[in-house]
Amino acid sequence: MQMVAHESELGSWCMAFAAPAPALAGVVEQYVGYSESGTAFLSRREMPGTSLVLIINLGAPLQIVDTLGQRFRFGSGEGFGAGLSDSYATSETGGAQQGVQVLFTPLGARRLFGLPLGALFNRVVRLEDLFGHAAGELAERLLETNDWAARFALLDAALLQRLAPQRREALLAAHAWQRLGASQGRIAIHDLASALDCSRKHLVQVFHEQIGLTPKTSARLFRFRHALSLLDAASATIDWSGIAFDAGYYDQAHLIRDFRAFSGSAPTEFLARRLPDSGGYSG
Repeated sequence: MQMVAHESELGSWCMAFAAPAPALAGVVEQYVGYSESGTAFLSRREMPGTSLVLIINLGAPLQIVDTLGQRFRFGSGEGFGAGLSDSYATSETGGAQQGVQVLFTPLGARRLFGLPLGALFNRVVRLEDLFGHAAGELAERLLETNDWAARFALLDAALLQRLAPQRREALLAAHAWQRLGASQGRIAIHDLASALDCSRKHLVQVFHEQIGLTPKTSARLFRFRHALSLLDAASATIDWSGIAFDAGYYDQAHLIRDFRAFSGSAPTEFLARRLPDSGGYSG
């Protein structure tokens, strides 16, 4: 388990990062526990990515404004799942929050949520609508436990218990997703379909059912997330043309268009929102 802590005029926060149990490899990417107080900002922009998210709130009320502008409020012991999206959402707090976040692979979320992921595209779904009565029991046990490692163990047990078998039709989507990820979104969709010995139309249908996005939008997200990782590793002086090239964009204008679409900001404005020590991006 890795711990990251921050304290400054921005506020204080502590985050715990851990891998799931080996039996959940390929299903759960990461657990994140977080606790923060006294933050100078009251909202964050939540960037779209290549993982589906489950949040269980363990502290003060949390509000989410999804990509469609719908507002949801979650009290202590409540939570939600969010599908893949093509734009940012916003989280709002009163300056303090605590909770756990689970990041799923798309195919892992398909097995755990039991829903076609196309039904979750750009959507926030309450935890009880995903997990039924088990949601309240899990949240209650997490609230009773103060240790992050113990909380992550509870999540391991709960998720393993409801993990459905892998469906045959998911294998094509899994191979396609892995190839897109390995290429950081650079592979052409026509070439991807040819490599998997299927038509482009069939690949699009499979992605809609199993992933929730089109292959083209998925590739754009992989490129965007790769650009973010390059920015995280960059020096104080940003070479935007170099970032665009290394992330697989045609040119800097192409990079700017995707940043505006996914983050709601031009790259330089987006960078100004970045918070230190894994704090995310201010709203």
